[in-house]
Amino acid sequence: MREVLRAVGAEALSQALECTDDRLCSEHVQACKCGCNLKYHSRRKAVIVSVFGRVSYVRRYYTCPVCHHGQAPLDRQVGIAAGQVTAGLAELLALAGVEVAFDEASRWLERFLLFRVSDHTLRKETERFGVLQQAREARWKQEGQDEAWLQARQHQIGQRPGRLYGSIDGVMAPLHEEWRELKTISWYRVAPRRSYQPCRHHRQGVGEQNDLQAEEISYHCEIQPAEQFGDLFWATACQRQADLSQEVVFVCDGAQWIWKLVDHYFPQAIQIVDWYHASEYLPPVAEAAFGSDTPGYHDWLEQARTQLWEGQIDDLLHDLRVLSAKSGAAQPAQTAITYFTNHQHRMDYARFRKQGYFIGSGTVESAGKQIATLRLKRAGARWTKSGAVQTAKARAAWLCGEWEPLAAARAALPLAS
Repeated sequence: MREVLRAVGAEALSQALECTDDRLCSEHVQACKCGCNLKYHSRRKAVIVSVFGRVSYVRRYYTCPVCHHGQAPLDRQVGIAAGQVTAGLAELLALAGVEVAFDEASRWLERFLLFRVSDHTLRKETERFGVLQQAREARWKQEGQDEAWLQARQHQIGQRPGRLYGSIDGVMAPLHEEWRELKTISWYRVAPRRSYQPCRHHRQGVGEQNDLQAEEISYHCEIQPAEQFGDLFWATACQRQADLSQEVVFVCDGAQWIWKLVDHYFPQAIQIVDWYHASEYLPPVAEAAFGSDTPGYHDWLEQARTQLWEGQIDDLLHDLRVLSAKSGAAQPAQTAITYFTNHQHRMDYARFRKQGYFIGSGTVESAGKQIATLRLKRAGARWTKSGAVQTAKARAAWLCGEWEPLAAARAALPLAS
Protein backbone atom coordinates (compact mmCIF):
# COMPACT_ATOMS: atom_id res chain seq x y z
CA MET A 1 0.00 0.00 0.00
CA ARG A 2 2.85 2.40 0.81
CA GLU A 3 4.49 1.64 -2.55
CA VAL A 4 1.20 2.30 -4.35
CA LEU A 5 0.71 5.59 -2.50
CA ARG A 6 4.26 6.65 -3.34
CA ALA A 7 3.69 5.85 -7.02
CA VAL A 8 0.43 7.82 -6.96
CA GLY A 9 2.19 10.76 -5.36
CA ALA A 10 4.95 10.69 -7.99
CA GLU A 11 2.42 10.62 -10.83
CA ALA A 12 0.35 13.40 -9.25
CA LEU A 13 3.44 15.59 -8.85
CA SER A 14 4.44 14.95 -12.45
CA GLN A 15 1.02 15.98 -13.74
CA ALA A 16 0.88 19.01 -11.47
CA LEU A 17 4.25 20.22 -12.81
CA GLU A 18 3.18 19.77 -16.41
CA CYS A 19 -0.12 21.62 -15.81
CA THR A 20 1.83 24.45 -14.16
CA ASP A 21 4.13 24.55 -17.19
CA ASP A 22 1.12 24.99 -19.48
CA ARG A 23 -0.07 27.97 -17.42
CA LEU A 24 3.36 29.61 -17.22
CA CYS A 25 4.38 29.20 -20.83
CA SER A 26 1.43 30.38 -22.87
CA GLU A 27 3.86 32.82 -24.49
CA HIS A 28 6.60 31.48 -26.75
CA VAL A 29 8.93 34.41 -25.97
CA GLN A 30 10.83 34.66 -22.68
CA ALA A 31 13.39 37.20 -21.54
CA CYS A 32 17.05 36.14 -21.29
CA LYS A 33 19.39 37.52 -18.66
CA CYS A 34 21.60 38.94 -21.46
CA GLY A 35 18.76 41.25 -22.49
CA CYS A 36 17.65 39.37 -25.58
CA ASN A 37 14.61 37.17 -26.00
CA LEU A 38 14.67 33.44 -25.53
CA LYS A 39 13.08 31.38 -28.26
CA TYR A 40 11.02 28.30 -27.73
CA HIS A 41 13.14 25.25 -28.54
CA SER A 42 11.23 22.12 -27.59
CA ARG A 43 9.57 20.18 -24.81
CA ARG A 44 12.22 18.39 -22.78
CA LYS A 45 11.98 15.60 -20.26
CA ALA A 46 13.50 16.10 -16.80
CA VAL A 47 13.78 14.04 -13.64
CA ILE A 48 13.85 15.33 -10.07
CA VAL A 49 14.11 13.45 -6.78
CA SER A 50 11.30 14.22 -4.34
CA VAL A 51 9.77 12.62 -1.26
CA PHE A 52 7.91 10.39 -3.74
CA GLY A 53 11.16 9.20 -5.32
CA ARG A 54 12.25 9.93 -8.90
CA VAL A 55 9.62 12.01 -10.72
CA SER A 56 9.69 12.47 -14.51
CA TYR A 57 7.96 15.37 -16.21
CA VAL A 58 8.05 17.20 -19.56
CA ARG A 59 8.28 20.97 -19.77
CA ARG A 60 9.00 23.68 -22.32
CA TYR A 61 12.63 24.62 -22.87
CA TYR A 62 13.90 27.92 -24.30
CA THR A 63 17.28 28.98 -25.71
CA CYS A 64 18.86 32.34 -26.53
CA PRO A 65 20.12 32.76 -30.13
CA VAL A 66 22.74 35.26 -28.94
CA CYS A 67 24.34 33.84 -25.77
CA HIS A 68 23.00 30.32 -26.29
CA HIS A 69 21.80 30.23 -22.70
CA GLY A 70 18.88 27.88 -22.13
CA GLN A 71 16.27 27.60 -19.42
CA ALA A 72 12.98 26.03 -18.47
CA PRO A 73 10.62 28.67 -16.99
CA LEU A 74 8.83 26.02 -14.93
CA ASP A 75 12.01 24.98 -13.14
CA ARG A 76 12.85 28.57 -12.29
CA GLN A 77 9.33 29.37 -11.12
CA VAL A 78 8.88 26.47 -8.73
CA GLY A 79 12.52 26.17 -7.60
CA ILE A 80 13.49 22.79 -8.98
CA ALA A 81 16.35 21.61 -11.17
CA ALA A 82 16.71 18.54 -13.35
CA GLY A 83 18.65 15.82 -11.56
CA GLN A 84 18.46 17.58 -8.18
CA VAL A 85 16.47 16.93 -5.04
CA THR A 86 13.48 19.08 -4.17
CA ALA A 87 13.61 21.47 -1.23
CA GLY A 88 11.22 19.29 0.78
CA LEU A 89 13.36 16.20 0.36
CA ALA A 90 16.52 18.23 0.96
CA GLU A 91 15.26 19.19 4.41
CA LEU A 92 14.57 15.56 5.31
CA LEU A 93 18.03 14.53 4.11
CA ALA A 94 19.69 17.27 6.14
CA LEU A 95 17.70 16.32 9.24
CA ALA A 96 18.90 12.73 8.92
CA GLY A 97 22.45 13.94 8.22
CA VAL A 98 22.68 15.97 11.42
CA GLU A 99 21.51 13.01 13.49
CA VAL A 100 23.58 10.03 12.30
CA ALA A 101 26.47 9.14 9.98
CA PHE A 102 25.68 9.72 6.30
CA ASP A 103 25.87 6.07 5.25
CA GLU A 104 23.67 5.06 8.18
CA ALA A 105 21.26 7.91 7.41
CA SER A 106 20.99 6.69 3.81
CA ARG A 107 19.93 3.20 4.96
CA TRP A 108 17.72 4.65 7.69
CA LEU A 109 15.80 6.92 5.29
CA GLU A 110 15.31 4.09 2.81
CA ARG A 111 13.10 2.34 5.35
CA PHE A 112 10.86 5.40 5.53
CA LEU A 113 10.92 6.72 1.97
CA LEU A 114 11.06 3.32 0.21
CA PHE A 115 13.85 4.45 -2.09
CA ARG A 116 17.58 4.97 -1.62
CA VAL A 117 19.35 8.32 -1.59
CA SER A 118 23.13 8.16 -1.73
CA ASP A 119 25.19 9.13 1.28
CA HIS A 120 26.96 11.66 -0.98
CA THR A 121 23.64 13.47 -1.58
CA LEU A 122 22.90 13.33 2.14
CA ARG A 123 26.27 14.87 2.93
CA LYS A 124 25.81 17.59 0.32
CA GLU A 125 22.39 18.63 1.61
CA THR A 126 23.45 18.52 5.27
CA GLU A 127 26.48 20.67 4.56
CA ARG A 128 24.34 23.03 2.49
CA PHE A 129 22.23 23.73 5.57
CA GLY A 130 25.47 24.44 7.43
CA VAL A 131 26.48 26.88 4.69
CA LEU A 132 23.13 28.62 5.08
CA GLN A 133 23.79 28.95 8.81
CA GLN A 134 27.25 30.35 8.02
CA ALA A 135 25.57 32.95 5.81
CA ARG A 136 23.25 33.95 8.66
CA GLU A 137 26.19 34.29 11.01
CA ALA A 138 28.16 36.30 8.45
CA ARG A 139 25.26 38.75 8.28
CA TRP A 140 25.19 38.93 12.08
CA LYS A 141 28.91 39.70 12.12
CA GLN A 142 28.39 42.60 9.72
CA GLU A 143 25.54 43.95 11.84
CA GLY A 144 27.60 43.60 15.02
CA GLN A 145 30.33 45.81 13.52
CA ASP A 146 27.87 48.41 12.16
CA GLU A 147 27.70 51.29 14.64
CA ALA A 148 24.60 52.77 13.01
CA TRP A 149 22.80 49.41 13.30
CA LEU A 150 23.85 49.02 16.95
CA GLN A 151 22.78 52.57 17.86
CA ALA A 152 19.42 52.28 16.11
CA ARG A 153 18.80 48.98 17.86
CA GLN A 154 19.69 50.44 21.24
CA HIS A 155 17.30 53.35 20.63
CA GLN A 156 14.45 51.05 19.60
CA ILE A 157 14.88 48.33 22.23
CA GLY A 158 16.66 50.00 25.14
CA GLN A 159 17.91 47.96 28.07
CA ARG A 160 16.51 44.48 28.44
CA PRO A 161 15.66 43.46 32.02
CA GLY A 162 16.89 40.28 33.68
CA ARG A 163 19.93 38.08 33.37
CA LEU A 164 21.34 36.52 30.25
CA TYR A 165 23.90 33.73 30.62
CA GLY A 166 26.71 32.71 28.33
CA SER A 167 28.94 29.64 28.51
CA ILE A 168 31.89 28.86 26.23
CA ASP A 169 33.74 25.58 25.80
CA GLY A 170 35.72 23.57 23.29
CA VAL A 171 35.64 19.89 22.27
CA MET A 172 38.20 18.18 20.03
CA ALA A 173 36.91 16.93 16.68
CA PRO A 174 38.65 14.49 14.29
CA LEU A 175 39.74 16.03 10.98
CA HIS A 176 41.64 14.21 8.25
CA GLU A 177 45.00 15.76 9.11
CA GLU A 178 44.63 16.38 12.87
CA TRP A 179 42.26 16.86 15.78
CA ARG A 180 40.95 20.43 16.09
CA GLU A 181 38.94 22.16 18.77
CA LEU A 182 35.31 22.90 17.98
CA LYS A 183 34.58 26.01 20.04
CA THR A 184 30.98 26.51 21.15
CA ILE A 185 29.08 29.40 22.72
CA SER A 186 25.79 28.77 24.44
CA TRP A 187 23.41 31.61 25.34
CA TYR A 188 20.52 30.96 27.72
CA ARG A 189 18.38 32.22 30.53
CA VAL A 190 17.85 30.55 33.90
CA ALA A 191 14.51 30.14 35.64
CA PRO A 192 13.17 28.26 38.67
CA ARG A 193 12.44 24.63 37.88
CA ARG A 194 8.66 24.30 37.74
CA SER A 195 8.56 20.66 38.78
CA TYR A 196 11.00 21.06 41.69
CA GLN A 197 9.49 20.44 45.12
CA PRO A 198 12.04 20.77 47.95
CA CYS A 199 11.60 18.31 50.79
CA ARG A 200 10.69 19.74 54.15
CA HIS A 201 13.77 20.50 56.26
CA HIS A 202 15.90 19.45 53.28
CA ARG A 203 19.09 21.44 52.92
CA GLN A 204 20.58 21.89 49.48
CA GLY A 205 23.41 19.39 49.12
CA VAL A 206 26.92 20.21 48.00
CA GLY A 207 26.96 20.49 44.23
CA GLU A 208 23.15 20.57 43.88
CA GLN A 209 21.15 23.31 42.16
CA ASN A 210 18.06 21.29 41.41
CA ASP A 211 15.77 24.30 41.76
CA LEU A 212 17.13 26.05 38.64
CA GLN A 213 17.00 25.15 34.95
CA ALA A 214 18.32 26.67 31.72
CA GLU A 215 15.86 27.72 29.01
CA GLU A 216 15.82 29.69 25.73
CA ILE A 217 19.10 27.97 24.84
CA SER A 218 20.98 28.70 21.61
CA TYR A 219 24.22 27.13 20.34
CA HIS A 220 26.82 28.42 17.87
CA CYS A 221 30.11 26.77 16.98
CA GLU A 222 33.22 27.11 14.84
CA ILE A 223 36.71 25.63 14.35
CA GLN A 224 39.09 28.59 14.47
CA PRO A 225 41.57 30.36 16.78
CA ALA A 226 40.15 32.14 19.81
CA GLU A 227 40.75 35.62 18.37
CA GLN A 228 38.69 34.85 15.28
CA PHE A 229 36.05 33.05 17.34
CA GLY A 230 35.56 36.38 19.10
CA ASP A 231 33.77 37.70 15.99
CA LEU A 232 31.16 34.94 16.23
CA PHE A 233 30.98 35.38 20.00
CA TRP A 234 30.14 39.09 19.68
CA ALA A 235 27.80 38.58 16.70
CA THR A 236 25.69 35.98 18.51
CA ALA A 237 25.77 38.12 21.65
CA CYS A 238 24.18 40.96 19.68
CA GLN A 239 21.55 38.61 18.27
CA ARG A 240 20.65 37.55 21.81
CA GLN A 241 20.77 41.23 22.86
CA ALA A 242 23.46 40.50 25.42
CA ASP A 243 24.89 43.99 24.86
CA LEU A 244 21.50 45.44 25.88
CA SER A 245 20.86 43.10 28.83
CA GLN A 246 20.63 44.46 32.32
CA GLU A 247 23.02 41.77 33.56
CA VAL A 248 25.22 39.29 31.69
CA VAL A 249 26.66 36.26 33.48
CA PHE A 250 29.33 33.93 32.14
CA VAL A 251 29.75 30.45 33.61
CA CYS A 252 32.71 28.66 32.03
CA ASP A 253 35.64 26.43 32.87
CA GLY A 254 39.09 27.84 33.61
CA ALA A 255 40.50 28.03 30.06
CA GLN A 256 42.47 31.24 29.69
CA TRP A 257 41.29 31.98 26.13
CA ILE A 258 37.67 31.95 27.29
CA TRP A 259 38.13 34.55 30.00
CA LYS A 260 40.19 36.74 27.67
CA LEU A 261 37.22 36.88 25.31
CA VAL A 262 34.84 37.65 28.16
CA ASP A 263 37.09 40.41 29.53
CA HIS A 264 37.43 41.94 26.07
CA TYR A 265 33.76 41.99 25.04
CA PHE A 266 31.96 42.09 28.40
CA PRO A 267 34.34 43.53 31.04
CA GLN A 268 31.43 44.33 33.40
CA ALA A 269 29.90 40.85 33.27
CA ILE A 270 29.60 38.54 36.27
CA GLN A 271 32.24 35.81 35.90
CA ILE A 272 31.78 32.37 37.48
CA VAL A 273 34.03 29.35 37.09
CA ASP A 274 31.93 26.24 36.70
CA TRP A 275 31.78 24.59 40.11
CA TYR A 276 31.99 21.06 38.74
CA HIS A 277 35.20 21.80 36.81
CA ALA A 278 36.73 23.36 39.90
CA SER A 279 35.77 20.42 42.11
CA GLU A 280 37.53 18.00 39.74
CA TYR A 281 40.88 19.32 40.96
CA LEU A 282 40.26 17.92 44.44
CA PRO A 283 40.08 14.07 44.04
CA PRO A 284 43.65 13.75 42.62
CA VAL A 285 44.95 15.63 45.69
CA ALA A 286 43.02 13.41 48.10
CA GLU A 287 44.17 10.25 46.36
CA ALA A 288 47.83 11.32 46.32
CA ALA A 289 47.76 12.39 49.97
CA PHE A 290 45.65 9.62 51.57
CA GLY A 291 45.37 6.81 49.07
CA SER A 292 42.40 5.78 46.98
CA ASP A 293 39.09 5.04 48.72
CA THR A 294 40.45 5.37 52.27
CA PRO A 295 38.72 7.05 55.25
CA GLY A 296 41.21 9.91 55.03
CA TYR A 297 40.48 10.31 51.32
CA HIS A 298 36.72 10.59 51.85
CA ASP A 299 36.94 12.82 54.93
CA TRP A 300 39.32 15.32 53.32
CA LEU A 301 37.47 15.35 50.00
CA GLU A 302 34.13 16.01 51.70
CA GLN A 303 35.64 18.86 53.69
CA ALA A 304 37.36 20.35 50.65
CA ARG A 305 34.24 20.18 48.47
CA THR A 306 32.23 21.87 51.23
CA GLN A 307 34.82 24.65 51.47
CA LEU A 308 34.66 25.15 47.74
CA TRP A 309 30.85 25.09 47.73
CA GLU A 310 30.76 27.73 50.45
CA GLY A 311 33.32 29.89 48.66
CA GLN A 312 35.91 29.46 51.45
CA ILE A 313 38.78 29.53 48.99
CA ASP A 314 41.34 30.96 51.45
CA ASP A 315 40.74 28.04 53.83
CA LEU A 316 40.91 25.57 50.95
CA LEU A 317 44.18 27.06 49.69
CA HIS A 318 45.65 26.79 53.19
CA ASP A 319 44.77 23.09 53.38
CA LEU A 320 46.17 22.48 49.90
CA ARG A 321 49.46 24.15 50.83
CA VAL A 322 49.71 21.89 53.88
CA LEU A 323 49.19 18.82 51.69
CA SER A 324 51.65 20.08 49.08
CA ALA A 325 54.41 19.47 51.62
CA LYS A 326 53.75 15.74 51.30
CA SER A 327 55.99 14.29 48.64
CA GLY A 328 53.29 12.26 46.89
CA ALA A 329 50.73 15.06 46.89
CA ALA A 330 53.00 17.92 45.88
CA GLN A 331 52.25 17.95 42.17
CA PRO A 332 48.40 17.65 42.21
CA ALA A 333 48.18 20.00 45.20
CA GLN A 334 50.28 22.64 43.46
CA THR A 335 48.18 22.30 40.30
CA ALA A 336 45.03 22.90 42.35
CA ILE A 337 46.62 25.82 44.20
CA THR A 338 47.49 27.51 40.91
CA TYR A 339 43.98 26.97 39.53
CA PHE A 340 42.14 28.21 42.62
CA THR A 341 44.47 31.19 43.03
CA ASN A 342 44.00 32.30 39.42
CA HIS A 343 40.21 32.02 39.60
CA GLN A 344 39.50 32.86 43.24
CA HIS A 345 37.47 35.96 42.30
CA ARG A 346 35.25 33.72 40.16
CA MET A 347 34.59 31.20 42.96
CA ASP A 348 32.50 33.07 45.52
CA TYR A 349 29.96 30.30 45.25
CA ALA A 350 28.08 30.96 48.49
CA ARG A 351 27.35 34.55 47.43
CA PHE A 352 26.54 33.49 43.87
CA ARG A 353 24.01 30.93 45.07
CA LYS A 354 22.48 33.36 47.56
CA GLN A 355 21.94 35.86 44.76
CA GLY A 356 20.32 33.20 42.56
CA TYR A 357 23.11 32.65 40.04
CA PHE A 358 23.57 29.38 38.17
CA ILE A 359 27.10 28.09 38.90
CA GLY A 360 27.27 25.18 36.44
CA SER A 361 28.11 25.31 32.73
CA GLY A 362 26.04 22.25 31.87
CA THR A 363 24.37 23.87 28.85
CA VAL A 364 27.58 24.23 26.87
CA GLU A 365 28.83 20.88 28.16
CA SER A 366 25.65 19.36 26.74
CA ALA A 367 26.22 21.21 23.47
CA GLY A 368 29.70 19.73 23.17
CA LYS A 369 28.38 16.22 23.74
CA GLN A 370 25.40 16.56 21.42
CA ILE A 371 27.26 18.27 18.57
CA ALA A 372 30.84 17.03 18.67
CA THR A 373 30.73 13.76 20.61
CA LEU A 374 27.50 12.27 19.26
CA ARG A 375 27.81 13.46 15.66
CA LEU A 376 31.39 14.35 14.72
CA LYS A 377 33.27 11.80 16.84
CA ARG A 378 31.54 8.68 15.62
CA ALA A 379 33.67 5.55 15.17
CA GLY A 380 36.02 5.90 12.21
CA ALA A 381 34.86 9.43 11.36
CA ARG A 382 37.39 11.76 9.73
CA TRP A 383 36.24 15.12 8.44
CA THR A 384 37.39 17.93 6.25
CA LYS A 385 37.36 21.15 8.22
CA SER A 386 34.56 22.62 6.14
CA GLY A 387 32.49 19.43 6.38
CA ALA A 388 32.86 19.25 10.15
CA VAL A 389 31.99 22.90 10.66
CA GLN A 390 29.01 22.89 8.32
CA THR A 391 27.57 19.69 9.78
CA ALA A 392 28.12 21.00 13.32
CA LYS A 393 26.43 24.31 12.52
CA ALA A 394 23.45 22.56 10.94
CA ARG A 395 23.10 20.25 13.95
CA ALA A 396 23.41 23.17 16.39
CA ALA A 397 20.62 24.99 14.54
CA TRP A 398 18.38 21.93 14.78
CA LEU A 399 19.08 21.35 18.48
CA CYS A 400 18.26 24.90 19.54
CA GLY A 401 15.16 25.39 17.39
CA GLU A 402 16.75 27.55 14.68
CA TRP A 403 15.99 25.13 11.85
CA GLU A 404 13.06 26.90 10.20
CA PRO A 405 15.06 29.87 8.86
CA LEU A 406 17.46 27.41 7.22
CA ALA A 407 14.66 25.36 5.68
CA ALA A 408 13.07 28.53 4.31
CA ALA A 409 16.40 29.70 2.89
CA ARG A 410 16.99 26.29 1.30
CA ALA A 411 13.58 26.41 -0.38
CA ALA A 412 14.36 29.88 -1.74
CA LEU A 413 17.78 28.98 -3.17
CA PRO A 414 18.33 29.68 -6.88
CA LEU A 415 18.46 26.62 -9.11
CA ALA A 416 21.53 24.49 -8.58
CA SER A 417 23.97 24.16 -11.44
